[in-house]
Amino acid sequence: MTNEDKCVEASGRGSVAVLGAGKMGGAILAALTKAGDPRFADIRATVQHAHRAATVSKQLSVKITTDNSAAVRDADVVLLCVKPTYVRGVLQEIRSELREDALLISIASAVTTQAIESALGRHLAVIRAMPNTACRIGMGMTAVCAGRFAGAEHLARASALFALMGRTAEVEESMMDAITGLSASGPAFIYTILEALAEGGIRVGLPRELATTLAAQAALGASAMVLETGQHPAILKSEVTTPGGCTVEGLLELETGSIRATLIRAIDTTTRKASTLARPATNAGSEQDSWAKAESAKGIEAGDGRPV
Repeated sequence: MTNEDKCVEASGRGSVAVLGAGKMGGAILAALTKAGDPRFADIRATVQHAHRAATVSKQLSVKITTDNSAAVRDADVVLLCVKPTYVRGVLQEIRSELREDALLISIASAVTTQAIESALGRHLAVIRAMPNTACRIGMGMTAVCAGRFAGAEHLARASALFALMGRTAEVEESMMDAITGLSASGPAFIYTILEALAEGGIRVGLPRELATTLAAQAALGASAMVLETGQHPAILKSEVTTPGGCTVEGLLELETGSIRATLIRAIDTTTRKASTLARPATNAGSEQDSWAKAESAKGIEAGDGRPV
């Protein structure tokens, strides 16, 4: 029996509350309902507006409410899927309702486990996770790390949950901003590259739909080759590039356009931005940022936070 199975057996329920069924929270919610895993069978979620509650409930056949406190009551696992600037307010809203043995998983960028623990004021198991939107179709990537009061069984349970949506990796929390820059934002960069490849196909006479399919399948196949063979991308690239062939001419154009340097800078810039996302947009460097980075465990003031 695995650690996460023991955890479920001990609780006897396997209930999950998803706070904030927005883009990422909605993707996680959709994946969980589709998986139908008995370890996470009793699912409820929150949204900000009542009209959206009815829509989401009908789409996914889950309990939807606008009341965060009601949603977390008696929940085994609580997924905090709100914007970073809303985290503090939501935590203060729910902290008195959380079970002593509940597992809190936060996907909020730049908000550390220490900051969450300080805001809760309790020795609660906290896991920080960084998924991406491909979780919706079971092709996602999620990195997880543990807070001070989370044990191996909590990490195992969080990993089991996100494994229903794709691959997972246990990491050090110090890596989380970089993972946000590469893995969470990465799909947007890949979409941009795919769009450009398809436009190239259109330029040389291919129909748009076919060009898009060819580009997407090339990327999918290349990614699978890297993951399944374990070989470095440079080695796999060399297998496609024959001396004096057409591929090397295309690679020359990419190098002339500084594609490597551009992508490297994109990851660097995104990582730097990710580290600031818990700051209010008009008050960067404020007490809120200090809280989000857990530079102070005291002076937590009430905030207004709602799910997105």
